[in-house]
Amino acid sequence: MEEKLKSELRKLCRHKEVMITERGNQAILIAMQELSKKGHKVLIPEEGGWFSYKTYPKFFGLEIEEVKCDKGLIDLEDLKKKVKGAAGFIFCSFGAYFVEQDLEKISEICKENNCLVVEDASGAIGDSILCNGNFSDIILGSFGQWKPVNCGYGGWVSSNFKIESKEALSLSKVYPGAYSDMYSALEKNKLNKLLKLAAKVKEDLKDFEIFHREKRGINVVLAYDEKVLDYCKEKGFEFVICPKYIRVNEKAISIELKRLDL
Repeated sequence: MEEKLKSELRKLCRHKEVMITERGNQAILIAMQELSKKGHKVLIPEEGGWFSYKTYPKFFGLEIEEVKCDKGLIDLEDLKKKVKGAAGFIFCSFGAYFVEQDLEKISEICKENNCLVVEDASGAIGDSILCNGNFSDIILGSFGQWKPVNCGYGGWVSSNFKIESKEALSLSKVYPGAYSDMYSALEKNKLNKLLKLAAKVKEDLKDFEIFHREKRGINVVLAYDEKVLDYCKEKGFEFVICPKYIRVNEKAISIELKRLDL
């Protein structure tokens, strides 16, 4: 079952090499160790990322520099200014799970500057545009709670080159039955259902200030409004009040559609 799971991930990520990890955080750890072989600086988004982006690079002596964002959307001009000399840029391809990044342009900027593109595709696994090894040097993600592939356990790292990371791997212990659990969860991927639901929620709330309403995502983020909270309670949608690094750094409401059991 391990090889069957890896084969499916190779197809979805468009990469030749796949490593299964115990958690998504361990996938990030492995990627950071790989970047440390290449340089001393890693770029991260100033918002819409994951907590580990700010801490794990330091384990390997990597300096962190933040790239500006516009409500979770990566500022490409700021990326151009900061990319020189960076070993890699790690970011969520669905920023904060609600805004699709321009993966192709990010890749173009990074590759022109010998900077590895590390795509966190936790929210985009199975997407036809994102989670794309044609643009990303390393793709990683989580199968944990509240992800489109919800196994409650596990993650992966993929690339077109062999990642050797003995220190990080020593922390990752995948029990035999987990491969089957992850494969079953992958088959039940709710990504497309979430994308459709997000579009419906945006239509319901069209009179409110929706951040990047024309961009795809699996959450919906809006300027703070008590009426939006009333809507969430009526529909039974969980929500997060911002500012929060993993969403946006301003007062807002993130409707957490990805938490739904669809």
